[in-house]
Amino acid sequence: MPDNTGIYASFSLEPVEQTFLTEKEGRPIFADKEFVRIFISGDKHTEVYREVTDNDRLRFADAYKRFKEGAAAREQLTGTPLSQWPYLKPSQIKELEAVNIYTVEQLAALSDTAKQKIGMGANELTAAARAYLATAENSNAASAFAAENERLKDEVSRLQAQMKEMAARFEALESESGSKSRGR
Repeated sequence: MPDNTGIYASFSLEPVEQTFLTEKEGRPIFADKEFVRIFISGDKHTEVYREVTDNDRLRFADAYKRFKEGAAAREQLTGTPLSQWPYLKPSQIKELEAVNIYTVEQLAALSDTAKQKIGMGANELTAAARAYLATAENSNAASAFAAENERLKDEVSRLQAQMKEMAARFEALESESGSKSRGR
């Protein structure tokens, strides 16, 4: 499987005229065909648009699955949209979208060639994107640890309550057996 770093795809359904049937019927006949648009982040001049192949379905399986589930082209990309990242100004977002960069993850994965096309400040932007993603990942781990900690605290509280109940039962049994032995 080839490395898809920096390469993204969006799928669409397009009407394609069926020439043979159009001539035969004497009216335009169309069939819906799946098409793929493959592009490279940071390169607005390199784009492939063609009918979908089995290889495309496998290579971009996640995007294809979202397409089949009804997602629009922009929604087929996964990641944090640039508009949701407070680091960027609106003008920077527009500039990045002009070169097919729509998510923070795409920005973080830019190649050196793509950075050159963006120009001044590209290294800082990609470094900031990587830092943002690393912080988010660490924050996610911290949230998971906090949730596990809460679960363990609840478990300890439950076990402590169970121990108190068992101690009370044990005392009741001891006092009961002590009063029976005195009564003899």
